Amino acid sequence: MATYWVRVIATNYGGDGEPQGFDNYIIAMPPPGLSPARNYLAKRWFPVPKHVTITNSDKGSQLWIPTSDRPDSGIYTITVKNIVGQASFNVEIRVTDDPKPPGPVELDQNIPGTVTLSWTPSPDEKRDDRLHYMVAKKDSFKCSWRTVADNLFNNKCTVVNILSGREYHFRVFAKNDIGPSPPSESPVFGTIKEKGKFKVDMPERKSLDFQSPPSFIVPLKKRTTPQGYECYMSCAVKGDPAPRVTWYRNDMSLNTNTNYHITNVCGVCSLLILRVGPKDNGEYKVVIENKLGTAECSMMLNSEEELQLLDRS
Repeated sequence: MATYWVRVIATNYGGDGEPQGFDNYIIAMPPPGLSPARNYLAKRWFPVPKHVTITNSDKGSQLWIPTSDRPDSGIYTITVKNIVGQASFNVEIRVTDDPKPPGPVELDQNIPGTVTLSWTPSPDEKRDDRLHYMVAKKDSFKCSWRTVADNLFNNKCTVVNILSGREYHFRVFAKNDIGPSPPSESPVFGTIKEKGKFKVDMPERKSLDFQSPPSFIVPLKKRTTPQGYECYMSCAVKGDPAPRVTWYRNDMSLNTNTNYHITNVCGVCSLLILRVGPKDNGEYKVVIENKLGTAECSMMLNSEEELQLLDRS
């Protein structure tokens, strides 16, 4: 009875790789003959290529590919026989290399909030049926790369959740059984966020003119004053600018006459005669004026036994 262990060693110009052993082994009695053969699926009858070396010994069998290339990939079958029967074991060998990066990346935005990436295929795409693509994204807000799509077997990808006002960077990797390729960088993609200007619609200002010509709010009123008593006369005026007030008796100005006490407080104009006598009889008149006009009102004062105050306003 004989026991056989099988292992596979990958080798190239750089040397041999680590041997790959198998958990199961072959037991036969009497010791079988070993006959490794290459299985090309539909071409099972093809022999092992000439550059492949097979070494058989009492302890095992070795298949050595000194310079491996992608065409050497496939399923290899080792068959052992003796007079009792035969047994077979399959080994899949894939020969690959670091993937080459895809070509230039182009960006297109047809729908707001999305961007579509397209790129030229990697040169290894036709030679490696397991080659696929991965897309990573980085924006100006987070500043860290994040995978947005993986296991892509085409050359186009649409990325969603694209926000306005941010800049985006994209990377496309080609990946196979060994790992990812160097990335192909996309142009910087950014959308400008239009900020509306803060605007307050103010009502149109209307220039208001508060100026007004002088007028009397309360005119002079009749007064009855016996001789020897005081007499108080008053009126209320308005106007803008504030009008100038002048008191007259018989058309003679009284503003500078010290015998009469004249005041003008907040538009209330008054004249006080401390002791009325015959000499105070006559017509009293108030004239108010500003740049917009003039107004006047008058009354008669008679200090006889029955005084009559006549309002001629």
